[in-house]
Amino acid sequence: MSKPTLLTQATLVDLDPPGVSQGSLRIRDGRIVERIEGEVTVLENETVVDLEGDLLLPGLVNAHNHFYSALVPGMSLPEVPGFDAALEKIWWVVDRCHDVGTIRASAMSGCIEALRCGTTTVIDHHASPSCIAGSLDAVAEGAATIGVRVVTGYEITDRNHPGEGLEGLQENLRALAAGQGEHFGVLTALHASFTLEDETLARVGAESVPVHVHVAEGRQDVEDARRRGYRGVIDRLNTHGLLREGSVLVHGVHLEDEEVAQALESGCWLVHNPSSNRNNRVGYARPQRFQPRLALGTDGIGSDMLGAVRETFLTAREHRVSLDPVAALVGGHRIASELLGVPMGRLQDGHVADLVRIRRPVRGPVNSQSLVGHLLFSLSAKDVRDVWVGGVKVLEEGRVLGATRSRLDDICAQAGKLWAAYERGV
Repeated sequence: MSKPTLLTQATLVDLDPPGVSQGSLRIRDGRIVERIEGEVTVLENETVVDLEGDLLLPGLVNAHNHFYSALVPGMSLPEVPGFDAALEKIWWVVDRCHDVGTIRASAMSGCIEALRCGTTTVIDHHASPSCIAGSLDAVAEGAATIGVRVVTGYEITDRNHPGEGLEGLQENLRALAAGQGEHFGVLTALHASFTLEDETLARVGAESVPVHVHVAEGRQDVEDARRRGYRGVIDRLNTHGLLREGSVLVHGVHLEDEEVAQALESGCWLVHNPSSNRNNRVGYARPQRFQPRLALGTDGIGSDMLGAVRETFLTAREHRVSLDPVAALVGGHRIASELLGVPMGRLQDGHVADLVRIRRPVRGPVNSQSLVGHLLFSLSAKDVRDVWVGGVKVLEEGRVLGATRSRLDDICAQAGKLWAAYERGV
C-alpha cells in the first residue's frame, strides 16, 4: 500500500458533465478513494498538498496522435501542393528513417510535450517501415520513462513492399500477446484503406480485434475504394469485418452521412482532428455527425487538448455548426477507459488519479456557469502547474520529472540523426 495523498483547497473541475465545486481529493494506490466537499480530516501518515484554490481537472486524453512525428518540428521540409504530396514527400520518407533509437526518443519527446499540456493518456498510431519488429516495445519504453499512459499500434500498410502488411500485423499481434496493463495497451493500427490490399484487410479481419484506422481523410481514400468495387471506405472495411465495436476511425472528412451512421451503429468511435485537417487542407469533417461517439485528436500536431477544444469550437463556428467541444474532449476519456480497462475522466471514487493542476485564471470567477468559457478562452497549456498519473507526480511546476538531462540530450541527438536520414532519403 502506498502512502495516501490528500489534495486540499482545490477548485474541482468536472468535465463529464461540466461543473465546478470546492473540495479535496484523497488518493491511494493510484486511485481516487474519496472526494470531500467540506471540512476534511487529515489521516495519519498522509501527505497533504494545498492547491491554494487552483483548478484540478481529470488528466486529458489525446485520442489520435503520431509519436513518430514528434522529432520533426524544426526539420527542413519541402513546400508541397497538397495532402497527397505531403504523404509522399514528407511523412512516408520520415517514417522510413526511423530505427529503435529514434522511435524511443520520439515517444519520450511526445510524452514530455503531452504532460506539459496536461495530457496524461495518448492513443498513438505508429509507423517505421524500416524497423517494424519490436517497434512497439520501443514506443512503450519511451513512454514509460516519462510516465504517460499510451495505447499504440503498428500502422499496417502495403505501400512499400510485398509482405509489409503481414509484418505489421505480426508486430501488433506480438505486442498484444505480450500483455497489456493500465499504463500501456495495443490497438491494431491500419494506415488507410487506399494503401492496403484486400488480402491484408482480410487477414486483419480474421483476428477479431478492434482497429485504429485513418478513414476518408482525403478524397483518394474514397476514390480508391470505389475503383476496387466498393461503395466507399466504410463498405470496404465492413466487408472485411473491420467495422466492429471499439474500433477507432480517424478523420472521416469525406464520409457520407449514411457511412457515419453505419460506423456509429457498429460501435465505432470517430476522432476529429481539426488542426491537422486545416493544415492538410483536406476539408471540414462536420464532426457533429460523429456524436455521441466523438473524440478529439491532434494527428501528430502536439498533444495540446485544450488547444484542440478551442480549435474544434472555432472551426464549428466558422462552418456554422452546433457542437459541444467539451463533450468531444470527454470522448477521449471514454475510449481510453475502454482500451486500458480503467475508469478515467472523473474526479470520483474509484477513478484513476490522473490529475492536472492548472493555475486559477485571473479573468473572472470559475463556476459551473463560467467553466466552458474559461476552457475555451482563458485556460491554456501555459497554465498547467502539476500533473499526476496514477497518483504519481510526473510534472511539477511545469517541469517533467522524467525528462532528465541525459534523456533530453538523447532526444536531441536522435532528432539530429533522424533529420540527417530524412535529408538523405529525400
